[in-house]
Parts: sequence; structure tokens; C-alpha cells
Amino acid sequence: MPSPDIANGVLKGTIDATGVKVFAVSASSRVNLTATLKSGVTATRKIELSADGGDEFFPVDYDVTTATMLVLAIGTPISHIRFTGAAGDTWSVR
Repeated sequence: MPSPDIANGVLKGTIDATGVKVFAVSASSRVNLTATLKSGVTATRKIELSADGGDEFFPVDYDVTTATMLVLAIGTPISHIRFTGAAGDTWSVR
């Protein structure tokens, strides 16, 4: 997968054929991020968080859920964000 794009403080990319993108975050400090997944495939899409280096991920309650998008505000120490969707779906972290 090509490198993610960075513009105006937003890191974004496209999910490849595996259907999963794992994004590493600094686990040593509290982070305030907004994670977004744009996907039309509601059955498989999800955003999960890890606090242990990406070994285990846990489900979350989303701040916004629409037919085409999931949005999650994060304000706790985490190490990884995992986006699951379909090939071509877009993810972003701001």
C-alpha cells in the first residue's frame, strides 16, 4: 500500500485488499485524535483500539455512525488503531 497522505494535520489512506489497516500511535502519552472510516459496507466496517502494542484490540462505541461513516474521538493512551472495511474504503486520523 502506498504511504498515507498528510495534509492540513490529517493523516489518511485507503484500505487495501486485506480489508485491514493498523495504525501505530505513541502509547507513552495521552493522545487526542479523531479516527474516521468511510465505508459503504456496514456489515464488516469497524474501528478498534489497542493499548498493548497491537497484540489485542477491543471494540468501541462510536461518536458518530452513519450509513457511510464511523467516527471515533480518542482521548486516552492507546498504542494502535485498527480499521476494518473493504478494499478502497478510506480511513483518516486527525
